[in-house]
Amino acid sequence: MTLTRLQKRPLQFILFGGKGGVGKTTMASATALELAREKKVLIFSTDPAPSLGDCFGQPVGNKPTAILGTENLFALEVDAKQALEEAKAEYGEEVLDILQKGAYPANEEAEETFRFDLPGLDEIMSLKKITDFMKSTEYQLYIVDAAPTGHTIRLLTLPDLLDQWIKFLAHLRWKYRTVTRQFSRKEQNERTDQFLMDIKQTVQRVRTLLQDPEKTEFVVVTIAEKMAALETEDLLDRLKQMQIPSAHIIVNNLFPPEESDFAEMRRKSQEKYLHEIKERACKTHIITEVTLQPTEIQGIESLRGLGAQLFADSGEEKL
Repeated sequence: MTLTRLQKRPLQFILFGGKGGVGKTTMASATALELAREKKVLIFSTDPAPSLGDCFGQPVGNKPTAILGTENLFALEVDAKQALEEAKAEYGEEVLDILQKGAYPANEEAEETFRFDLPGLDEIMSLKKITDFMKSTEYQLYIVDAAPTGHTIRLLTLPDLLDQWIKFLAHLRWKYRTVTRQFSRKEQNERTDQFLMDIKQTVQRVRTLLQDPEKTEFVVVTIAEKMAALETEDLLDRLKQMQIPSAHIIVNNLFPPEESDFAEMRRKSQEKYLHEIKERACKTHIITEVTLQPTEIQGIESLRGLGAQLFADSGEEKL
């Protein structure tokens, strides 16, 4: 079965995730190229070592870049550290103001919070950058080439973690305003309050988007090997727990049936793990098998060839 169901749904947000080295970027790029036939598409990479530029065979930077040879496809490699620095420049003064007026007890901890040295905050700012783009109507579909599984799971759980951080800052802000009201007898809607409201709305927007089955799809990419199969099982469990829609698995780099002893042995080894993946997910996911390509997939033409394989019409597909 193939990815044709993605063409038939009114999706706005497609994420590709899985173990490092399984071909996520290639699959995301080929899918973006195929879907750009009918929609204006922006593909992002949140991987700390992005390779969209290598995949498309042209430079891709931190701003939307038109992919040469296409009309509706644009790419962007999100620089998480830069996104965090931008957040510091925009909100750092407000965070420090909240901490100081809230009588935060430990100076060194206040300074750490002020510096935004919180695990994963750079990644949530990357996701915020994506959702900021989505508030516009410039693009019809957004595709994310996510980081390897561990980073992706942390990214997907960050809205909840960041929500706790916001509640903590809001509590400090509430303490300060409770005291000042006793003296001033009036409410003030200061910029710090607007800061907390903006971040909270971003968190809610991210959570709502990730859990919306009408708008979002998480495509799991894997290979038929032991560690990859184990990571895939863990990722599927986490997606289910977080209520993130996922109905597609791509099993990449399968050896085609050949007469050579080497190919036959590798294929038999892969079939064991392919069977495990199918047993685990055949009732909930469409599984697309992709054969090992004879050459590296790079550039528009080779990506189109892969896209034709990913979206080959195989009849009506139902879960």
